Amino acid sequence: MTEAAMEPMYRHRVTRIWNELRHQQKDGADTPLAIADLLPLDQYHYLGVAPVEEAARHLKIGAGDRILDIGAGVGGTARYLADKFGCRVTGIELLEHLCTAAGELTRRTGLSDRVAIFQGDILEVEALPIAGQQFDGWVALMVFLHIPQRQQLLRHCHALLKAGGRFYIEDYYLRRQPTETERHALAATVACPYLPSREEYESHLESAGFSALEFVDVTPQWTDWVQQRATQFHAERDRHLAVHGAALVESYDHFYRTVADLFASGAVGGVRLAGQKL
Repeated sequence: MTEAAMEPMYRHRVTRIWNELRHQQKDGADTPLAIADLLPLDQYHYLGVAPVEEAARHLKIGAGDRILDIGAGVGGTARYLADKFGCRVTGIELLEHLCTAAGELTRRTGLSDRVAIFQGDILEVEALPIAGQQFDGWVALMVFLHIPQRQQLLRHCHALLKAGGRFYIEDYYLRRQPTETERHALAATVACPYLPSREEYESHLESAGFSALEFVDVTPQWTDWVQQRATQFHAERDRHLAVHGAALVESYDHFYRTVADLFASGAVGGVRLAGQKL
């Protein structure tokens, strides 16, 4: 996906963070922030920090390990891992405004010595500061659904991992062929132009050279969670309008409801994937 194709989905993400911090009177440029201050705002995946903990378990992260966060967003996953496990995290993020916010939030949490987020496209890794490097592990939470060039993507991911290194993915996968309406919603609202089936996903990983694959279907948990998210956000509409304004609220309302409907339809599933480079 190009930056232009991704922009509509993530247009209001940074605005929401700054609005919430201003509402809490924590928006000063020199106001220190704790990881806990940001957890409701900077985890761009499902079920809060549970996936980050799960990633750390699969990657067997220890102090001093070098971890790559692919599609780092505003740096929530990277900061949490660095703060709790003492590792060093490098993040790659396509969208400039997310990357800029990641740097600011990381500075204000005092983690700039262990977390660095760079703007760039993982499909053009040779142009990134991480070109030629290898990491102890990498994580990609709700990112690959935006990238249809799976063979190219996974080839780069394989090259960036040390021998014996591990990876952890949370992502969508295809459970049944979508209708034309569902296909449009995936592409236009979720910036997801392509979904592999389980068999295709596993085949892509194996073809790229990964092994010891674990495929855990989390569709029931995610279906419940996205429904609750949509319902709760709409129930708090008046509060969100007061803090964020109508444009942001309408965008989030539409996005959350679209995702809830896609999971409820049975077309889209959720998966946790882990494996290793041997």
